[in-house]
Amino acid sequence: MLKIGRLGTSFLLLAVIIAWLVPMNAQAQKPEDSIVAKERAALDRWKTGDTFGFVDIAADEITYFDPAIEKRCDGIQAFREYMASFRGTFSFPGYDLLNPKVQLYGDIGVLTFNFVGHSKDGKADRWNSTEVYRLIKGEWRLASSHWSHTKP
Repeated sequence: MLKIGRLGTSFLLLAVIIAWLVPMNAQAQKPEDSIVAKERAALDRWKTGDTFGFVDIAADEITYFDPAIEKRCDGIQAFREYMASFRGTFSFPGYDLLNPKVQLYGDIGVLTFNFVGHSKDGKADRWNSTEVYRLIKGEWRLASSHWSHTKP
């Protein structure tokens, strides 16, 4: 049987800790990158008509505005019902998420960007978006969302 002295045991323990930490750090994303990735994943679902990409990342207390509604949508249930009302009624081949900027304030991340949706007939639908994310139990959740048309 191989005998390892105290020094050898210490080195072995250190090697195990390093091996465990390195993959975690290699996979860790900056908060800004995590927020943009969440938004892109929801938009990837959106372009197929799956409006629940945004519902799935929303916080329970979400607030939502867009030009199609007269008053703010408050809370996950109202947001879910609104998104369900037109789920599967549209699709488009692609989009551009332009000029994304994330401003971090503790456990709050404010993402602003310009969105261009490309229709099948070649037309572009342009929007401005402000998405407020909140870190809840270690996960960035969409807390407030506001979409407005971009002026030509």
